[in-house]
Amino acid sequence: MSTLSRRSFLQVSAGSGLAVALGGALGRPASAAERTDYKAIVVGSGFGGSISAYRLGQAGVDTLVLERGQEWATDPQKAVFGSQLNYSEKMFWFRNYADWPMVLPFPMTPYAGVMEVSNEKNLNIACGAGLGGGSLVYTCATVAPPQKYFEKLFPADITYQEMTSKWYPKVQSVLKPSVMPDDVYGSAPFTHSRVWDQHVAKAGYTSEKLMSMFNWDVVRKELAGTVRPSAIAGETDFGCSDGAKNSLTVNYIPAAKATGKVQFQTMSEVQSIGIGTDGRYRLAVRHLDTAGKTLDTVEYTCDLLFLCAGTLNTNRLLVAARETGALPDLDASVGTGFGDNGDQYVGYSYAGPAGPSQGSPSASTFFVDGEFELPMRVESWQLIEAQGLPIVQTLVMTADLENRATFGYDRASKTVKLSDFAGKADAAAKSASDWVNKVMHANSDAIPISVRWPATLTAHPLGGCVLGRSSDLYGRMKGYKGLYALDGSMIPGSVGGANPSFTIAALAERGIADIIAKAG
Repeated sequence: MSTLSRRSFLQVSAGSGLAVALGGALGRPASAAERTDYKAIVVGSGFGGSISAYRLGQAGVDTLVLERGQEWATDPQKAVFGSQLNYSEKMFWFRNYADWPMVLPFPMTPYAGVMEVSNEKNLNIACGAGLGGGSLVYTCATVAPPQKYFEKLFPADITYQEMTSKWYPKVQSVLKPSVMPDDVYGSAPFTHSRVWDQHVAKAGYTSEKLMSMFNWDVVRKELAGTVRPSAIAGETDFGCSDGAKNSLTVNYIPAAKATGKVQFQTMSEVQSIGIGTDGRYRLAVRHLDTAGKTLDTVEYTCDLLFLCAGTLNTNRLLVAARETGALPDLDASVGTGFGDNGDQYVGYSYAGPAGPSQGSPSASTFFVDGEFELPMRVESWQLIEAQGLPIVQTLVMTADLENRATFGYDRASKTVKLSDFAGKADAAAKSASDWVNKVMHANSDAIPISVRWPATLTAHPLGGCVLGRSSDLYGRMKGYKGLYALDGSMIPGSVGGANPSFTIAALAERGIADIIAKAG
């Protein structure tokens, strides 16, 4: 197990583009009132980070959570976030132009918006930025994968029985997901949901109600006209302004704060990590404003470092740390096993009634196995741009066991990039296309021309620090004591046919419980 001196760490940080001031301090020093040393530091406040922080706080561990994005306040009457129909710089994390399916590439003033889109080679990766991480921008589906494909993907010692009897229920007890109520399902903005159910039934499928983290009381207020329409207007990808989503900001995060042992610090971007000769971790943290101006860059230290920055950013930190010599003993598998969860989107039009808008909560789902090249979960989805047009949209998540890519370090640009993803999604795309063709041909009112999104994008990036390869079965990174990865990076590229958040949360609960029980 290797360690680096403080001087070596600072040199590595400088090599990563950080300014090193005279005397060896990173940027301006922290003020006397600002603490920079903690027992545990958690990087990121999404599912893995919020859960880790809460359980550490319960255990009495002095913990700091560093979140690069803003804390977003919701408002019942105002558009806090932008959307595909209400363009705003608040949509994106420091972009010069918009980049999203069916959104024109309009120029933007770079801003600390709610969604990062990283343009990798033949794949765009989307991930949340803000207190609550991905829970701000996901569409709240809370679904476990089928046992068959979970067991094909995960190590045998992480049993499905253990997950379904203990860890999924533990997450449910905090999140409290629920299915769409009948009155919401029967309302005009969910006409597309009812058409979807009717169409798949004619194709021989039986849909089931989907567990969701939407706040149905807020959705009902939208339907009643007492708050600004957000969820019923199709807003979701860039947040729901009125609080229609029960994000982590209303469950795990306030619970963590209530322990009295956890502090959250926003607008704090971790730029590099390393370890000193004393075995303690050192983080170069850039404090920034919403325009991207660096206010200072400060070194933080801790005994226990939890990387929960999401798949993209956890891999960026760890791969760079290994390749620059800041954490040279990280396993060679770090950065490998990346997948897009088999995501595909398909849609078609039909001759029939349509609602005035398409509400964003998904009502229904089912799993398709043995019919097409890849097994898949399908979920009734929405298209915010539909605006009264008769369109059916479906999110498809295939259980793709094979197509993977690798994060590597480019020494010329000193950045971590994903290897070429060309062709990796072909099997998923074909399976999704074959399925939607079957549904269309079973319905006489369907217009038999299916449409796939014109850009390759995943909002479910997974892998790179896979359980049982780069870490033990609980997220302890190989090569270093006190270093953990508890986020989407621990998933082997796919959860096996489901939205990932529920499984990430359950595995985070499982991992942090073992880490606390064994004092590391």
